Amino acid sequence: MINFVLQALDGIFTIVLVVGIGYILSKKGWFDEKSSALIAKLVTTVSLPLYMITSLTKNFTADKLVKLAPDMLLPVGSMLLAMVIGKFFVKVLGIKQGRRGVFATNFFIANTMFIGLPVNLALFGDESIPSVMLYYMVNLIFFWTLGVQNIVADTSGKQSSLFSKTVLKKLWSPPLMGFVAAIVLILLNVPLPRFLARGFQYVGNLTTPLSLIFIGIEISKINLREFNFERDIIGGLFGRFIVCPLCVLALVPFISVSPISVKVFTMQAAMPTMTQMAIVAKQYGSDSQYAASLSFITILFGLLVIPFYMTIVNVYF
Repeated sequence: MINFVLQALDGIFTIVLVVGIGYILSKKGWFDEKSSALIAKLVTTVSLPLYMITSLTKNFTADKLVKLAPDMLLPVGSMLLAMVIGKFFVKVLGIKQGRRGVFATNFFIANTMFIGLPVNLALFGDESIPSVMLYYMVNLIFFWTLGVQNIVADTSGKQSSLFSKTVLKKLWSPPLMGFVAAIVLILLNVPLPRFLARGFQYVGNLTTPLSLIFIGIEISKINLREFNFERDIIGGLFGRFIVCPLCVLALVPFISVSPISVKVFTMQAAMPTMTQMAIVAKQYGSDSQYAASLSFITILFGLLVIPFYMTIVNVYF
């Protein structure tokens, strides 16, 4: 049992290691503010879009998309519910401007690929991959639309319409373009030429390590001795590990999905904060240090929370 738990948590241990490398190198003076901004721009505009194209075209076919479509209703419904609750807590807790968008988005967006995939593979095997990718796809769409819109509106000081010209221009970002391109390729059943697929994969594989090094850099700017669990952090932990997975479980009686999807969706909803959130916060002038702190603290708390939800889904579903 201990080996099983350690295997499921392997992804988190790896992430902590890479974040630590970024932290140490930053403390040694390897990175300055320009370096941090460059990494954020490189990930957002180059490596992440290519990662989306390669990962989605590799794991989905048009038939698989159609077959899994009905199960999509549960993650869509649960994320929308969690988002509404997150916005409610922004007002209740009086979250300050610059953090509101990150705080609310954290309630419904999770690290469904870099941690979620290895955890679910360890728990449920290859059978879980379609459900993992389905949740990942919904999570991806919501982050690059509703999530980014939350952050954009927060930095502008007013809640803009999702369909306003200004917001749409910012939302039509390279990552979203990469996602749309992948869906078009899948639906048209058009394979990438081998040299493109290989090149895209090489560059796309930079996404995870660069994102984690960026988080380490941002955390290095924080005085950890003075770090305290203020309400912005505690509220973020509550939203990520309590509200989001409970929204999935609350809708299970009303939305019929396969048993494996119930287990996978619950585990996916209980994953730590999406690592790219800190980079997006940096890009749009939000509080990237808060986003990085929230990302790192949820990774650490995930070591305790993930085994708990592992027990829940295995006992009750």
